[in-house]
Amino acid sequence: MKKKILLLVLGFLATGAAFAQKESLYSVLYHKKPGYYRILFNTMQQRDGDFVVNTYILEDTENPDFPIFLGNMYYKISSTTSTITDSLFVADTVRRPCVFARDPRGEGNIKATFEYHEECDSTFMRISHFPDNDLHFDPDQDIVIPICEGQASIAFYGHFVDCHGDLIVKYFKEQPDGTYNDYIARIDREGAVERQALLLEDYDMIARPFAVLKESPLQYCQWGPATNDFRPNLAIVVVDSLFNTNTVILNRTLYEETFIIDSLIYTRYEYLIINYQNNVIPVGGDNVLVTAEYVSDTMYDVNHSENGVAVAKYDLRTMQLKKYIVFNDHHGSFNTGKCMGINMMADGTVYFAYREYPDSEESVTVVKMDTDLNVEWKRFCKTEDIKIFAPFELSIVYDDDQGTEKGVAWSGYAVRTGNNNQLGIAHFFLNHDGTVGINEGGIEVRPYSYYPNPAHNRLHLQYSPDVQPKLIEFYDLQGRMVRSQSNALESLNLQGLASGQYVMKVTMEDGTAYSDKVVKE
Repeated sequence: MKKKILLLVLGFLATGAAFAQKESLYSVLYHKKPGYYRILFNTMQQRDGDFVVNTYILEDTENPDFPIFLGNMYYKISSTTSTITDSLFVADTVRRPCVFARDPRGEGNIKATFEYHEECDSTFMRISHFPDNDLHFDPDQDIVIPICEGQASIAFYGHFVDCHGDLIVKYFKEQPDGTYNDYIARIDREGAVERQALLLEDYDMIARPFAVLKESPLQYCQWGPATNDFRPNLAIVVVDSLFNTNTVILNRTLYEETFIIDSLIYTRYEYLIINYQNNVIPVGGDNVLVTAEYVSDTMYDVNHSENGVAVAKYDLRTMQLKKYIVFNDHHGSFNTGKCMGINMMADGTVYFAYREYPDSEESVTVVKMDTDLNVEWKRFCKTEDIKIFAPFELSIVYDDDQGTEKGVAWSGYAVRTGNNNQLGIAHFFLNHDGTVGINEGGIEVRPYSYYPNPAHNRLHLQYSPDVQPKLIEFYDLQGRMVRSQSNALESLNLQGLASGQYVMKVTMEDGTAYSDKVVKE
């Protein structure tokens, strides 16, 4: 069976120019016109299996805080052939980022944008329909709906079609005092606004994900910091079908232990860092999974003693922590990992992606587990000169043209360091069967991670729970073996080796062998 983790990286295009049909993604990596940049806003999958990506194009100005908005760029990307199958640039200074969703009427897709009309001081939503096989929009068929008086902007990461086929949209309005209020609206299949309500007043949750918590009874949820102090807990705002809200506060402290050393009392904490890199997903009943940077220390301080990333399971009804699991324990300040996204498939399989630690921006680790946090496997994906930013803000489950789920896709940003550090957009597809590997993008996939690299006197390795290492060998660039180790394979002593580059060969119990480049300082 062909192995398939795909790391697809799209570069910038010159404004107004389209990709050629069926052009390879890698052949246009980081093609950029100076003075222009784009922001990723949305990714969806059409019923034909292709992904549609929306970015909006801006032009640099002398004031970096006020770029000029030029329009939207749309792409269709094949998840099976790794090619761009269609593209469209729409020059428009009124309509900003859009909402994508499969049309609840059963065919085609919908695109929804907010537009402000100064002459009547009101904001409207424009809903367009486009088919599965191309990106053609017919403005004559658009539905235009009044949303509110004044100027409103569509919010990031909070739009979907729910189980009743209604479009749920989150938007925000700036208040006279400079704060923002969050609103939500339900729009039916015919384009009528059925209900809208103030979600949160003067609260910093504009960019927080908004998702379905339960389908029966229908509930939605949104997360954010519970307070604005130095150590906020996690707030889950639960919204019912009538848009009534209830806020549940979850303690971010995972573990607390008090002990005495030399008559002094110390307390060790394990806790989550609440920031924009958190993700919260419902996993059935009243349970949610929370991903966050993790710290274990004797105080709430940036000088961490142990750190990494964690996935914690909470019961919203009792507000209790049920279980948590920590990945990537490293020692030293500021070495927390970075959460890149989490998603659950219909069968309960959970995929969690994170970046290892600050010195390994080019690496991604993907973990497969169940909703009780039992890990099946962990795969380390190294992407050579492509550095990936965390978090991957957009995460969706993707399927085939028959509607059968195939895996999970993440979208975000990446930099190719060997090409003037130009910025591109990355799409990361992980198949449900867990098969990995494609060499086209220079991706190396391993059932282990290793750090640090470059290394001084010792190299550490972490293995996936479904594999067992047998042997580690080190070779110099002339092919001579300079070190071999067959036990205690979680750590390798490099003392005595000359500084330079080596090839590390790791052999598993089943005979599978992997080779990696390691630099000895």
